[in-house]
Amino acid sequence: MLFTLAGFSQSRFVNPIEGSYGKEYIIVNYVDWGSGASVGDNHCLDKSYNGHQGTDFVVKNFFAMDIGINVLAVDTGVVIFTKDGEFDREKTSDTSKHLGNYIGITHSGKLQTYYGHLKTNSIKVSVGDTVLPGQVIGQIGSSGNSSDPHLHFELWYDSLYYIDPFKGPCGNNSTYWKNPIAFDSTFNVWESGILNFVPNLDTLQEGLSTLDTIRDTDSNITFWNLQYGLRTDDSLVLDWYTPTGTLWFKFDLTIQQNWWYYYYWSYIKNPTDGPFGEWSVELSRNNVVVATQSFYRLKTISDTTVVDTNIVDTMSVSYNSDTSNYLVKTTNKYWEVVSPNIAQQIQVLEISGKSMISIKPIGSNVSIDRSLLPVGTYILKIRNLNSIKTIRIFND
Repeated sequence: MLFTLAGFSQSRFVNPIEGSYGKEYIIVNYVDWGSGASVGDNHCLDKSYNGHQGTDFVVKNFFAMDIGINVLAVDTGVVIFTKDGEFDREKTSDTSKHLGNYIGITHSGKLQTYYGHLKTNSIKVSVGDTVLPGQVIGQIGSSGNSSDPHLHFELWYDSLYYIDPFKGPCGNNSTYWKNPIAFDSTFNVWESGILNFVPNLDTLQEGLSTLDTIRDTDSNITFWNLQYGLRTDDSLVLDWYTPTGTLWFKFDLTIQQNWWYYYYWSYIKNPTDGPFGEWSVELSRNNVVVATQSFYRLKTISDTTVVDTNIVDTMSVSYNSDTSNYLVKTTNKYWEVVSPNIAQQIQVLEISGKSMISIKPIGSNVSIDRSLLPVGTYILKIRNLNSIKTIRIFND
């Protein structure tokens, strides 16, 4: 039974998850205030589902879960229950699995809090332990009845009545939180990316790195993103543009219901002989651009040799097996790159592939401040319309 205990609210709880709203997590579902089959949250919308007794703090993907996002005790209390050892990478709801790995804590005023769907072996407390507000008690997982990594938080009175800790015009008139997270029904794109294959929901949930280069040997090009706050009858339009700004393909979609957490993806066949260079995609919602992404389509070339050298003074590198040369000079502070033409992009990457410096040159001479980088070996990538040159360099 949903119980309103506004008179007992002391605004004493700290938030139960580490991080910032909109960055590490969002709230997808609140306590259901609807009656019967109807669904309603504390702000008179449907940011909940039928019979939902808690609040769902959802993180971006399983990669974020693997890194570790801490769950915190909201108030001083004593641990009354823990359960651990359940599989924590569930992607399909199954009500028989309940809260999976979870913690129960009792607090003054006959209040109890529950923290569900935790990561296996992340629980840091035992029954009988006293906890303090903000103390780390576990980590976000996806165990039990869960389809995405999230914390399911419940508040109960006397173990008989569940309570919505938030206030709202269709809920309680006061809050249990010291610093309440504002109710958010706005639309946002949380993250976006480019892939060289067609994904499914399972692969997107894992958390994928975006690509900035598509080869002509790749079969497909996919644009994807994670959105929240979509509304019924919203129009999504995705436009694909060639390097000259020509519209290559358009995909339209009309949303059929409110979605507070939504994976979107669309793909095109990679045109084998199509234009090479910097392509872009543009996603619009109700005629307003909400996300853009660019990538390079490169033609596979025979010259893919990586030049392995410690650059001490001046070096000449053959380019695409033609007569054009790059000149790369190391000074006390800079790498000086002289190109036979104006490159589309010059990047400095760690050996692992992580981009450290990215420049879009406006001339054929480019200075790269190497003093910003730690000592070590790096990859210099020079992109042109139909090719890419890779040079291994050392920063001493």
